[in-house]
Amino acid sequence: MERPSKLIVLDIDNTVFNWVEYYVACMCAMMDKVSLLTGIDRAILFEESRPIFEREGSIEYPFLIQQLPSVIAYYEGDITRMLSEAVEEGRKAFNTTAKDALKPYDDVIATLERVKEKYPAVPIIALTDAPRYVAMWKLNKLGLLRFFSAVYGLPDPNIPIDTATQEVKVDKEILVKHLQKFNFGFEGRIRILPDDYEKPGTKGLKTVLMDFDMEPHLGDVLWVGDNLRKDVGLGKRLGVHTVWAGYGTVIRPESKDLLLQFSPMGNVAKNVALDPKNSESPQPDFVLESFADIMQAIEEVLYRA
Repeated sequence: MERPSKLIVLDIDNTVFNWVEYYVACMCAMMDKVSLLTGIDRAILFEESRPIFEREGSIEYPFLIQQLPSVIAYYEGDITRMLSEAVEEGRKAFNTTAKDALKPYDDVIATLERVKEKYPAVPIIALTDAPRYVAMWKLNKLGLLRFFSAVYGLPDPNIPIDTATQEVKVDKEILVKHLQKFNFGFEGRIRILPDDYEKPGTKGLKTVLMDFDMEPHLGDVLWVGDNLRKDVGLGKRLGVHTVWAGYGTVIRPESKDLLLQFSPMGNVAKNVALDPKNSESPQPDFVLESFADIMQAIEEVLYRA
């Protein structure tokens, strides 16, 4: 691959869409449906989610319902019934809610179209701490996959298996998509990074730089993320231009409260820039008040620096 003259690397969650509002709405809808079917209180389902997210290494683990102890106990080993009732109906509730809740920030699509039109030779790379499959599912639903030349994400989720019967606890159609590493028709580069490449470590972004032969040309790289400590901090350590999506830190208090009900604190810190900006925060080279400001950042930071 020929080295590009410039490179733009984007975080996804709370940078191109409001991850908090999306995920809180979908989790509430899913757990409300499971609660309705089983009689298990939503608060219990939320609390049982924490250790599963912790164990699986992602708050977006897609096979959550069939791993919840209270749900497993309710179905008394009847995996087929559990999959057809709680899991399937919960999944439908999640996806139905996502149709409204999972959407790009208002100016993202128009701005990315302008970027591709004005700078057609500049690759745009997605770098995320989400599992690769989950990240691509979101980008596909958002209508944004077409703008990216590559997607870098963490390993795909573990397939849940019943320890007593060794039965796979996933619908066959969904299982096939995961086993085949379904890519949603994406023709760009897909890179699955090791778990320990998660941000705020530098290994993930460093891999992107190495793949595109940009390590000797750090001044030609623009890295955009919403978290000062995690995103801007790692960019500063590597020496690339850093852009902070400040709008991505605006969180409704009620959404934050709901997120805290089912998320391990470690995951909250990784996915939401809760730490207030202060004198000790890493200082970005450019601050976005909205995603549309990235055009100015490209012109003033990437091309004039």
